[in-house]
Amino acid sequence: QGKPVTAEFDFTNPSLVPLIINSVSTSCGCTVADYPKEPVQPGKSGKIKVTFNAAAAGPFTKTITIASNTSEGRTILNIKGEVMAKN
Repeated sequence: QGKPVTAEFDFTNPSLVPLIINSVSTSCGCTVADYPKEPVQPGKSGKIKVTFNAAAAGPFTKTITIASNTSEGRTILNIKGEVMAKN
């Protein structure tokens, strides 16, 4: 509780065109995301880091929405866990 935790999502661009991540939005202000701002070239890898800072103890689920130039247009990531109370 009260300690930020980071999850990292590694990905590779399997397409023949550069992957452009237009935006990444999170489901609450307690979650922030860091993502590649430059295009990820075909065959190259990237990383999205999501940091969650919990104030309240208990289970949580947070949604991260990625808008990009993929055929789907949007990709959804979820992080789930349980925040343990400070002792």
